Amino acid sequence: LIDSTTSVCHNPSILAIQEVGHPGCTLGQVKNRADLVIYWGCNPIEAHPRHMSRYTTYADGYFFENTVSDRKVVVVDIRRSETAKIADEFLQVKPGGDYLVLSALRAMVRGKGSVVPDKVAGVKKEQLQRVVNLCLQARYGAVFFGLGVSMTRGKYKNIRNAIELVSELSRKTKFTISAMRGHYNVYGFNEVLTWMAGYPFAVDFARGIAFYNPGETTVIDVLERKEPDACLVIASDPGAHFPKSSIEHMAAIPTVQIDPCVNATTALCQIQIPVAITGIEVAGTAYRMDGVPIRMKKVIETDFPTDQEILERINVRVREMNSNG
Repeated sequence: LIDSTTSVCHNPSILAIQEVGHPGCTLGQVKNRADLVIYWGCNPIEAHPRHMSRYTTYADGYFFENTVSDRKVVVVDIRRSETAKIADEFLQVKPGGDYLVLSALRAMVRGKGSVVPDKVAGVKKEQLQRVVNLCLQARYGAVFFGLGVSMTRGKYKNIRNAIELVSELSRKTKFTISAMRGHYNVYGFNEVLTWMAGYPFAVDFARGIAFYNPGETTVIDVLERKEPDACLVIASDPGAHFPKSSIEHMAAIPTVQIDPCVNATTALCQIQIPVAITGIEVAGTAYRMDGVPIRMKKVIETDFPTDQEILERINVRVREMNSNG
């Protein structure tokens, strides 16, 4: 079985996209065209510090004379974050109320505002109408959503509702939606595993074919069932992010870590193999959060082997052992 940090991060986003598609775009399109940016359930000032300066609020867009004044920002969150403080409109939603607010916005966009109550999940109807007006007046809108939407009540249904809201808006103007991916190159793992195995994460090869069933083949679920009898951790830190019961099982079985750094997982491992840092000590390709592959050149020399070299040597040894019976 192979899995990635996707299963504890944006896996609801992928499930929603598999159901209704992904009306997305590159960050370059947002930078040059979007005159309305909506941050929903995320706080880029603290979680993605360069996002606003490079691609949205403070980035000089090709089709803007004055980016700061011409571009509007809407923030939807359960608390007034640092990003919310600079927003033109801030919707403070009650925890778990994202689906209700998304549904209310969809109704208003379709001209059915009469069915929306005076307050939805703590947000007044008048404020929702102002956001709808901003969306309909925009030439190009971009929605960015984070774990505040995908990991709250509703999970992938929230994302599906958000995508369908964007589809409704796209009938009247141009709108896109993108996930605020956090883990380094996690999009790259999804891309590579999809074209190699047919699925983006949580793929089980125990049947001799690729089997994909999130909730059954995701890493935390198999650890909770105590099914694995060995674990290989590559460039990740489950020791700092997985539930206690999952970590206890990892500590009880042979676990090997391939990582350039010491982290919380290192203490659980019987073997730790240090490797070169991709993009600094060795050249490589990483996928940006919008799916654009970025080729990274080596900056400094190192004596450590690369992840690829270590995995190839392990693979050769496994094949030799299998051929020898």
